[in-house]
Amino acid sequence: MMEGTPVLTGRLVDVRDSTSGVVGRMDVRGARVEVALDLVPGAKAGDTVLVHAGVALSIVRDPAEFGEAGRRGS
Repeated sequence: MMEGTPVLTGRLVDVRDSTSGVVGRMDVRGARVEVALDLVPGAKAGDTVLVHAGVALSIVRDPAEFGEAGRRGS
C-alpha cells in the first residue's frame, strides 16, 4: 500500500507566467494537472517532467526510465 503523495511524470502541454510564479499544465494519463515550474526554469511545452506534490522537480530526459504507468517503480 502506497502512502503519501505519488511522484508522477507527465508531458507539459503549456507553460505560462502567473502571479505565483511559472506554472504549466501537464498531461498525466489523459488528465490535465497544473504544476509549479519554478524549480525547472528551462521547462517548455512538450517536455516530460517529474512532479511531486504539484511541483515539477526536474525534466526527464528519457521518459521510458519511469515506465508506462507514469510513476517510478510501477
